[in-house]
Amino acid sequence: MSEKAVVADNQQGRLQLRIEEPSETIRRTLRMNRELAIFLGLLFTDGCISPKGNSWRIYFSNKSQTLIDLFRDCMIKVFNLDEKRVLMGKTSNGFLKAVVNSKEIGNYLVSKFGTFRTLSFENGIETAAKLPVKELLDSGYASEFLRAAFSGDGGLSFYPASRKGKTADVKWLIRTIFLSCKHSGLRIDYINLLRAFDIKVRNVPGDGKIKIETKSDIQKFRDKIGFLENVAATDHSKYWRNYPKQQILELMVSSYEEPSKTYNLPKFIRSDDIVRPV
Repeated sequence: MSEKAVVADNQQGRLQLRIEEPSETIRRTLRMNRELAIFLGLLFTDGCISPKGNSWRIYFSNKSQTLIDLFRDCMIKVFNLDEKRVLMGKTSNGFLKAVVNSKEIGNYLVSKFGTFRTLSFENGIETAAKLPVKELLDSGYASEFLRAAFSGDGGLSFYPASRKGKTADVKWLIRTIFLSCKHSGLRIDYINLLRAFDIKVRNVPGDGKIKIETKSDIQKFRDKIGFLENVAATDHSKYWRNYPKQQILELMVSSYEEPSKTYNLPKFIRSDDIVRPV
């Protein structure tokens, strides 16, 4: 059996892993499809693949039960697994998790797509992670991948801001769709995928994010990609926690027609809730 060497830098020197090629059955039967695209979108955001003895641990963790169940269902369908192979549970800090231990599946994923580690090594060097941009675009499933990725590590900033005017406060709405990603190369890959949908994106390295900010681009994102249903904003959201991301997006788009209705939402009526730029 042929082997592929995957080499990664760390502070201790060169770490070399020997990766066996996946079986002929997996290589022949697995082609990019809807479920694999969704699975990869989740794995590249809140998942990882790590060595476990002579096998691999495929792991996904998130607070959303919807995303956990979707990850499990995609793994079962893509790799023809018995449901019992997907171990469900909770992490020590209260996140939900789904885990599969498999040498053959791990070999396939790592040999086909490379590393899924998105955080830099301790010495600051980024990993060689990259998205399968061409394969996703050629297959027609790039929107499914992006929808899963944005549902996992993406979010929305949507709230009123104001400043003092000569006679009255001047108000406007902050509207931003973002995806958090510290890896500079992956941010470029996400931008290239979004550009294929004619969506313009701003790369913000200082924040570790890409941002969609104009009316036309936000509308295109809503129409062509969007968020998965029943995936809620997290506790990090001041105004929208536990509110479904897709519904926030719909409100954001509709706010262009009558912004005053948004200013007067109960969640924004307190004066100290309105952001006042310095």
